[in-house]
Amino acid sequence: MGGKTQNALVTISVFGLLIMLMVSAAAITLKLVWIDGALTNAGTELVFTEVVVQSGDTLWAIATNQMPDEDPRDAVARIRELNQLQSAEIFPGQVLTLEVKRPVQAGQLASRP
Repeated sequence: MGGKTQNALVTISVFGLLIMLMVSAAAITLKLVWIDGALTNAGTELVFTEVVVQSGDTLWAIATNQMPDEDPRDAVARIRELNQLQSAEIFPGQVLTLEVKRPVQAGQLASRP
Protein backbone atom coordinates (compact mmCIF):
# COMPACT_ATOMS: atom_id res chain seq x y z
CA MET A 1 0.00 0.00 0.00
CA GLY A 2 1.20 3.48 -0.78
CA GLY A 3 1.87 6.07 1.91
CA LYS A 4 -1.10 8.27 0.95
CA THR A 5 -3.55 5.36 1.03
CA GLN A 6 -2.31 4.19 4.40
CA ASN A 7 -2.51 7.73 5.83
CA ALA A 8 -6.07 8.08 4.47
CA LEU A 9 -7.12 4.80 6.14
CA VAL A 10 -5.57 5.85 9.46
CA THR A 11 -7.33 9.23 9.22
CA ILE A 12 -10.67 7.56 8.48
CA SER A 13 -10.18 5.10 11.34
CA VAL A 14 -9.30 7.85 13.82
CA PHE A 15 -12.25 9.93 12.60
CA GLY A 16 -14.57 6.92 12.99
CA LEU A 17 -13.31 6.27 16.51
CA LEU A 18 -13.84 9.91 17.46
CA ILE A 19 -17.42 9.79 16.17
CA MET A 20 -18.09 6.57 18.10
CA LEU A 21 -16.58 8.14 21.23
CA MET A 22 -18.77 11.24 20.91
CA VAL A 23 -21.92 9.18 20.32
CA SER A 24 -21.09 6.98 23.31
CA ALA A 25 -20.46 10.01 25.53
CA ALA A 26 -23.78 11.55 24.46
CA ALA A 27 -25.62 8.29 25.20
CA ILE A 28 -24.01 8.02 28.64
CA THR A 29 -24.88 11.64 29.41
CA LEU A 30 -28.53 11.11 28.44
CA LYS A 31 -28.72 7.98 30.56
CA LEU A 32 -27.23 9.79 33.57
CA VAL A 33 -29.73 12.63 33.17
CA TRP A 34 -32.57 10.11 33.01
CA ILE A 35 -31.28 8.26 36.09
CA ASP A 36 -30.89 11.56 37.98
CA GLY A 37 -34.52 12.43 37.18
CA ALA A 38 -35.67 8.98 38.28
CA LEU A 39 -33.72 9.23 41.54
CA THR A 40 -35.09 12.70 42.19
CA ASN A 41 -38.63 11.33 41.95
CA ALA A 42 -37.90 8.08 43.80
CA GLY A 43 -39.93 7.85 46.96
CA THR A 44 -42.53 10.33 45.73
CA GLU A 45 -45.82 10.01 43.95
CA LEU A 46 -48.20 12.46 42.32
CA VAL A 47 -51.48 12.75 44.16
CA PHE A 48 -54.51 14.96 43.77
CA THR A 49 -55.40 17.13 46.74
CA GLU A 50 -57.82 19.95 47.37
CA VAL A 51 -57.04 23.37 48.80
CA VAL A 52 -59.62 25.84 50.06
CA VAL A 53 -58.70 29.37 49.02
CA GLN A 54 -58.23 31.72 51.96
CA SER A 55 -58.59 35.50 51.93
CA GLY A 56 -55.47 37.03 50.37
CA ASP A 57 -54.39 33.81 48.62
CA THR A 58 -53.09 33.95 45.07
CA LEU A 59 -52.42 31.12 42.64
CA TRP A 60 -48.72 32.00 42.85
CA ALA A 61 -48.70 31.71 46.66
CA ILE A 62 -50.62 28.43 46.56
CA ALA A 63 -48.30 27.04 43.88
CA THR A 64 -45.11 27.97 45.75
CA ASN A 65 -46.49 26.64 49.03
CA GLN A 66 -47.97 23.37 47.74
CA MET A 67 -45.49 22.65 44.92
CA PRO A 68 -42.13 23.99 46.16
CA ASP A 69 -40.04 21.84 43.80
CA GLU A 70 -41.75 23.14 40.66
CA ASP A 71 -41.34 26.34 38.71
CA PRO A 72 -44.22 28.50 40.04
CA ARG A 73 -45.19 29.52 36.49
CA ASP A 74 -45.66 25.87 35.50
CA ALA A 75 -47.48 25.10 38.76
CA VAL A 76 -49.90 28.03 38.29
CA ALA A 77 -50.58 26.92 34.71
CA ARG A 78 -51.26 23.36 35.90
CA ILE A 79 -53.63 24.60 38.65
CA ARG A 80 -55.50 26.72 36.12
CA GLU A 81 -55.73 23.77 33.72
CA LEU A 82 -56.91 21.29 36.36
CA ASN A 83 -59.55 23.70 37.64
CA GLN A 84 -60.55 25.08 34.23
CA LEU A 85 -59.83 28.65 35.34
CA GLN A 86 -60.06 31.29 32.63
CA SER A 87 -57.91 33.72 34.64
CA ALA A 88 -55.72 33.75 37.74
CA GLU A 89 -58.55 35.29 39.77
CA ILE A 90 -59.59 33.12 42.73
CA PHE A 91 -61.98 33.72 45.62
CA PRO A 92 -62.02 32.87 49.35
CA GLY A 93 -63.86 29.61 49.93
CA GLN A 94 -63.15 28.34 46.41
CA VAL A 95 -61.90 24.73 46.35
CA LEU A 96 -58.99 24.08 44.00
CA THR A 97 -57.70 20.69 42.91
CA LEU A 98 -53.92 20.37 42.81
CA GLU A 99 -51.61 17.59 41.66
CA VAL A 100 -48.69 17.52 44.10
CA LYS A 101 -45.72 15.31 44.90
CA ARG A 102 -45.96 13.53 48.22
CA PRO A 103 -43.51 11.12 49.85
CA VAL A 104 -44.46 7.48 49.51
CA GLN A 105 -44.81 5.61 52.79
CA ALA A 106 -42.27 2.81 53.38
CA GLY A 107 -44.94 0.09 53.09
CA GLN A 108 -46.16 1.49 49.79
CA LEU A 109 -42.66 1.38 48.26
CA ALA A 110 -42.34 -2.33 49.01
CA SER A 111 -45.69 -3.19 47.42
CA ARG A 112 -45.35 -1.09 44.25
CA PRO A 113 -45.18 -3.06 41.00
